[in-house]
Amino acid sequence: MAANKKYVVLADIESVRVPFSVFASALEELSRYGEIAACKFYGYSAKRTKDYGEFIQENSYDALSALPKKRKGKLDLRQVIDAARLAQFPNIDGFFIIYGNGDITPLIAYLKAYGKDVVAGVIEPDKNSVLCNKVIILDDAASSQTVLNAGYKRVAAAPQRVAPRRVQAARPAPVQEAAAPTPVRQAAPAATGASDEEKAQQALWLEQLTKILAD
Repeated sequence: MAANKKYVVLADIESVRVPFSVFASALEELSRYGEIAACKFYGYSAKRTKDYGEFIQENSYDALSALPKKRKGKLDLRQVIDAARLAQFPNIDGFFIIYGNGDITPLIAYLKAYGKDVVAGVIEPDKNSVLCNKVIILDDAASSQTVLNAGYKRVAAAPQRVAPRRVQAARPAPVQEAAAPTPVRQAAPAATGASDEEKAQQALWLEQLTKILAD
């Protein structure tokens, strides 16, 4: 087991309804790649998913109940938000995500951009799982497939090119007859442009966002 890697498990057990025995087999397969640091469940029901209850209580894992009016099988936005937030932590090396029907390719790209391994837990491979580093099939055997051996390569931001400013040749001032000196007028202070105000607002917003992510 690659003990140096830590994985966070985010499982939507309402959208993907598999018995706990299948989930436990998937965790055993995941442990071949790294240590399971934490688990969080979405759509937990003491009645429908009670076989998960003992595991959750013994390990003090977080389990969120189903959202009202959430359609069966659809993505849980809380799962997406948690994954994006946890990607900020450098001590997390990867995510094991069991997700519902929907497009999470932007989330996968986001997590990989932070250098995280992304492992998909699916019953059948789909358009999301083919972009992950590995796929664990949710069945009793819990077989795994390596999708991208080399992982994700970070893309450096392209340098911004600044067009050179054109320098106009100074024109000689016309020769004028001497005239009486005129009083010198002080230039009015330049008005602050709207762009400066927008920059200040953006700086404040980024500072607030950084504090929220740090909580």
